[in-house]
Amino acid sequence: MNIQSFVNRRKQLGLSQKELSNGICTQATLSKFENNGKIPSLKILIQLCNRLDLSLDDVMGVNDSTSKKLVKSMNNVEFNLITSEYKESWNIINKIDQSLLKDDNDALMQYYYLKGYLNVLDNGDLFEAVFDFNQILTSLDSDGKTIFTFLAYTGMGMVYAKQEDSAKSEYYFSKVFNDIYGMSIENVTQIWRYISIIFYCAIYYSNQKDYETANTLLNYGVKVCSDNHVTYYIARLYAQLAINDCAVNGPSDQTSELFTKARVFSEFNNNQNELVTIKELIKNCK
Repeated sequence: MNIQSFVNRRKQLGLSQKELSNGICTQATLSKFENNGKIPSLKILIQLCNRLDLSLDDVMGVNDSTSKKLVKSMNNVEFNLITSEYKESWNIINKIDQSLLKDDNDALMQYYYLKGYLNVLDNGDLFEAVFDFNQILTSLDSDGKTIFTFLAYTGMGMVYAKQEDSAKSEYYFSKVFNDIYGMSIENVTQIWRYISIIFYCAIYYSNQKDYETANTLLNYGVKVCSDNHVTYYIARLYAQLAINDCAVNGPSDQTSELFTKARVFSEFNNNQNELVTIKELIKNCK
């Protein structure tokens, strides 16, 4: 029983024992499992694992397939994108042989979406990013039934926004924006992806100076984080709200309060990259 991987996942997601056990079991039951190895009922264990987006074999030590091991690596990349750890993410992605994912459609879509986002966010090859997103849109999820389609639409919008092609960027962001509120959230990984879509759409509309739309998305993102006890994205959402407020109203108490919230959540999550960014943003706003 790999209890430590269970504990590490809970802490990585910023969940307390009380938050994780809420509605599933008592905190004492969870504590006895994590600290003393007392295994709860299978029903409780399954519910706890589902809340952490872990499979039973992640905890019970069943040997992983090659595809599953690669998915675990890509999950680390996905988390690193939230904290802007691009160098480490590239090191992981560049070691993955995509041919090993050919029998796992979701894993292959995850690979292409992550590689595309890294190219966009880390000033990489935008043509390569378009290729990656098109693998999802035209081949792997041509019917648009998964969240990867919306991630790809967002990525395409980001590409054309970087190229200052407002017509094409608006086309893709509009496709996302029209359906974003109806997306289903089934597990923690889905929440991360959902909030990523909300955040990057909000960044686009902020850059277009459509602050009403941007702030609506940002505040909605904060609510999704709060409702699902996901803290890592909140700092970035509050920081962008502060940037928008400063752009509209100039430096103010409201701006300072938003930056303070962003800083507090960054410190809570020990996100040093975000703390550096927030410090620079505060200086620029002043």
